[in-house]
Amino acid sequence: MKSSHGTFAAFVWIVAGALLYNIEPETRLFSWQTPVYFVVGMFAAGAVFGNLSYATVRGVTHALVTLKIVTERTRRAAIGLTVTGCVLFALEAVLIYVIARWTVRAMFY
Repeated sequence: MKSSHGTFAAFVWIVAGALLYNIEPETRLFSWQTPVYFVVGMFAAGAVFGNLSYATVRGVTHALVTLKIVTERTRRAAIGLTVTGCVLFALEAVLIYVIARWTVRAMFY
């Protein structure tokens, strides 16, 4: 499960970079910043955001069980945890995009 969080973060970083390289007028595909952004950034995003996402999902799940919101392994609890996980992944994608945009702007401006 932990590796899937890192893979998702790295994938979102690459997709966000591709979008930003097309949107931002100052970016140049043939520059030293491009491999740094994509290669180093991909591994850094996978490590940082992957671990952060994994810890958040585990923490939320633990909190739901501790607060007795989820008490048994039922279909309803599984659906609720899945939806919660999807919401957290969506929030992670937005956070990665914001950090990627800040990184691209810092590198090219």
